[in-house]
Amino acid sequence: MPDAPVLKSVDEIPIDKMGLAHYFANYDRYLGPLRDRPIRLLELGVARGDSLKHWESWFSRAEITGLDINACDARFESGRVRCYVGEQQDTALLDRIAAERAPEGFDVIIDDAAHVGQLARLCFWHLFDHHLKPGGYYFIEDWGTGYWPQYPDGKYYRPELPRRAAHERFLDRLHKSAMVQAVYPLRKATGWMRWHLVRRRFHGHDRGMVGFVKELVDECGAEDMTHPSFGIGAPRRSRFDWMRISLGHVVIRKAE
Repeated sequence: MPDAPVLKSVDEIPIDKMGLAHYFANYDRYLGPLRDRPIRLLELGVARGDSLKHWESWFSRAEITGLDINACDARFESGRVRCYVGEQQDTALLDRIAAERAPEGFDVIIDDAAHVGQLARLCFWHLFDHHLKPGGYYFIEDWGTGYWPQYPDGKYYRPELPRRAAHERFLDRLHKSAMVQAVYPLRKATGWMRWHLVRRRFHGHDRGMVGFVKELVDECGAEDMTHPSFGIGAPRRSRFDWMRISLGHVVIRKAE
């Protein structure tokens, strides 16, 4: 397969959300109960402002904030929408936006910005830790860009077939042989080897947004990671109440 050209800007890559109806289903499911509440919503990557107009209409009492690397020329009639210009990884700017628009924290944050893993990662942890309310929702859109080499951190995925290694196949045959089964110490030894020499690592795709999302899975496992009997570090619970992953879309609810 020929190498795909790396585009100069993510603005050159159209992402068709119309084929991803579950995005809207997720927003309706999780944000529908908030429609009549005076929430604070932040969207990163608003382009022309079409999505902000949708949120302005959908949330009748929300204070809505947008951030984009380009100025947003859309007009908003409610007086509840404000746009900022800047980069999503600029934590000083994020702090200023939060101080001005949601000093007690945002209820909802949507990342539809650069779709570049490191930028999304820096932005996520800063906003999640410092400016998302407990019980708030964080949405990450279009994480599949990590499979696309047109993005600076993306790469084609070439999966490895799920098969046993040569030594695993050998040990299986050895363990089942009549000679080993007839001698208890040999049966015990081959059983030990089959258990302790099983494949330990699985090298899935870890580029760009895909790698970032998989890193978030580790946070879901924080309680097992720090288990007093089996884990390491001071025992703690995950900072996530839950995390839902679907095609191109991640939804995280912050623990209360």
